[in-house]
Amino acid sequence: MLVWLTDWQLAEDRLLISVGDSVDWTVFPSDREWIARLFEDRLMIEWQYDTYGDAAPGPSRNVVGTVTGLQSVRCRQQRSAAGFEPVRGAARLRSVTDTSGSWRRTAPLASGLPATVSRQKMYTFSYGSSEPEEDALYGYAATVTPRE
Repeated sequence: MLVWLTDWQLAEDRLLISVGDSVDWTVFPSDREWIARLFEDRLMIEWQYDTYGDAAPGPSRNVVGTVTGLQSVRCRQQRSAAGFEPVRGAARLRSVTDTSGSWRRTAPLASGLPATVSRQKMYTFSYGSSEPEEDALYGYAATVTPRE
């Protein structure tokens, strides 16, 4: 099962998801228009893990399993009247071991170890830009192998 993880949500919620993690997620139908904007017809991701799930349209489902693969989704940006947006169809995938690319670790937690939120590691973050990025991080495609 391929699951979309949105970069800004991972950063805002301070989630560190790694290959090998056990997950118990409620997933929602992905925003197909957004995925098509990033990849055109090269890739379709059916589900998304959305921490604001009550705002996601469509029926949810629960998935309990293991993250067996993780790919960052990066794309060139262009400036528009709405701000920065991805260049249509220009997204690229790169295998990674975790989602730490969604933020820079700026301060250690009091214990010196990551805190746990819903069995996921949590770190502080900070990022921002005033110019379009050549290689902006938009999210991750996580392969989750459901438990039988």
